[in-house]
Amino acid sequence: MPELPDVEYYRIYLNATALHKTIERVEVRAPRILEEVTERRLRSALAGRAFASTSRHGKYLFAAIDGDADESPWLVMHFGMTGRVKYFEDAGQDPEHDRLLIGFENGYFLAFVNQRKFGHVALATSPEAFAKEKGLGPDALSVGREEFVARLGERRGSAKATLMNQKVLAGIGNIYADEILFQAGVHPKTPVRALDEDTRGKVHSVMGDVLHTAIAVMRRHDDFPDSYLIPHRHEGGVCPLDGTPLETVKISGRRAYFCPEHQSYGRT
Repeated sequence: MPELPDVEYYRIYLNATALHKTIERVEVRAPRILEEVTERRLRSALAGRAFASTSRHGKYLFAAIDGDADESPWLVMHFGMTGRVKYFEDAGQDPEHDRLLIGFENGYFLAFVNQRKFGHVALATSPEAFAKEKGLGPDALSVGREEFVARLGERRGSAKATLMNQKVLAGIGNIYADEILFQAGVHPKTPVRALDEDTRGKVHSVMGDVLHTAIAVMRRHDDFPDSYLIPHRHEGGVCPLDGTPLETVKISGRRAYFCPEHQSYGRT
């Protein structure tokens, strides 16, 4: 599933390709991806306009539609399990599983690609209003240490489940939760209540480092530092620090990878 670094990459990609280009047509190829907006409303909001800027909150990508700032909506994209965006010119490059196609006057297209149709597209008055309406926590890349520590508070549940809870913190999913906890030396099943303030602060610091690193390498697993878990996060994988075989455990229905030597705190 695309997580914060993936969506930040899509935001940068959108900035480099699709901004300030007049939209000529909008084709919805899978109406089920629309969330609380009709095809007619979406076409009306986009046709003849252009994307003026982009923003991101957690796993959501926002594109501002030019016009009166008080009246113009934002296009919202959530990528579900397998989503991405693609900008192209040749109609023969139109990717498979294209669910929304935006055509520009310059002859290029922007495709919202979503194989399993778990992603969705919506309109919002602003990213801030949308995040509030959805009950999303602060963005994982911008939340400060003090707020992060406070939000963990006396929450029940494991460290990994809490990091993945979008109402606590927006943007972290299965893969990066594993990496953050590995770098912080915290076992994924450790109860949040068992983490002291210093450990919570360490998790916050590591989280920023991991997310910035992932964005810098454009999510390419082979380009992560040698000390990172992600390239080894597979069946038969070993700890990058000392070769200890990795172990797995199910948490909130997802498989967590961890090193039993370097993440022993709070094991049950």
